[in-house]
Amino acid sequence: MPTRRLLVGALLLGSACKNENNVKSISIDQIAVTAGDFDRLEETLIRADMPHTVFEGYIRTPIYEPDDFDPTIVNPKVEELFTGVDEDGYPLMNQYDAILVNSGTRGFGAYVYNGVASDDAFLVDPRVSANLSQYMGARNTLVVTDWAYDLVEANWPDKIDFYAETDGWDAAQAGVSTTVTAEVLDPGLADLLGQNVLQLGFGGFSAWTVVASVDPTVEVYIAGDVEVRDTEGQGAVTLRDVPLLMGFEADEGRVVYSAFPWKAQAPFVADTLLNFAVEGLDAEISGDQYASASDEVSGG
Repeated sequence: MPTRRLLVGALLLGSACKNENNVKSISIDQIAVTAGDFDRLEETLIRADMPHTVFEGYIRTPIYEPDDFDPTIVNPKVEELFTGVDEDGYPLMNQYDAILVNSGTRGFGAYVYNGVASDDAFLVDPRVSANLSQYMGARNTLVVTDWAYDLVEANWPDKIDFYAETDGWDAAQAGVSTTVTAEVLDPGLADLLGQNVLQLGFGGFSAWTVVASVDPTVEVYIAGDVEVRDTEGQGAVTLRDVPLLMGFEADEGRVVYSAFPWKAQAPFVADTLLNFAVEGLDAEISGDQYASASDEVSGG
């Protein structure tokens, strides 16, 4: 059971989030989202009509339909979020209670997608590491999905061991399962979802990020058996009980990592997961979304 868990909607109104030392409620007012090519964590915020700031971080847009985003809207760049400062000289990210980093965000990989140009700008920039350390020290939340995993590896290398990580950035992008029957290990999350088994989708992609193991201080919320590309190039192998959704304390804040893209899940699942991950978010989950997932909660 995580020490921090969002209390969702009217089911849990009036309750407080607890840890071993105090009782404190957290309100999420300012949310930053990096726009990436392979996930859309902001869809929950859009459905709930919750204000948020999008920082454009597309590498390219190989999977989005034209009506998925408005190219005439000029958003600030992701470089501003991770390296920029405000008028007083403080890191810009400090203005946000939570930062959601979508899979396929620029600057968090070895190479540009389908290219050979370097794409590790935020992994090697010491300003990013320093800014994140200060940000997490203020009890904030960072949520990262799939291909953006190198941000976690670069800043908290002892927390999560990624598959073939010694081969460098992007090496863990080896998952080949199109769907995974996963077990919800956290009782509180299972209660919110209404079941302890999920059929997770991966958006039709077979190069999603695989976690090898986690430190004992990391809480695994969802796990399952997955098919992975063999490191020797000899086909696929099956790995058992692989962590798929996990979280850990970082300074005074919390990092949540998801190996699967949330865009590929049913809206009810994505909304519930984000509420669970970000303490104090309290995004409304509509009755229609509950109804659509009452018989089957599945991916994409």
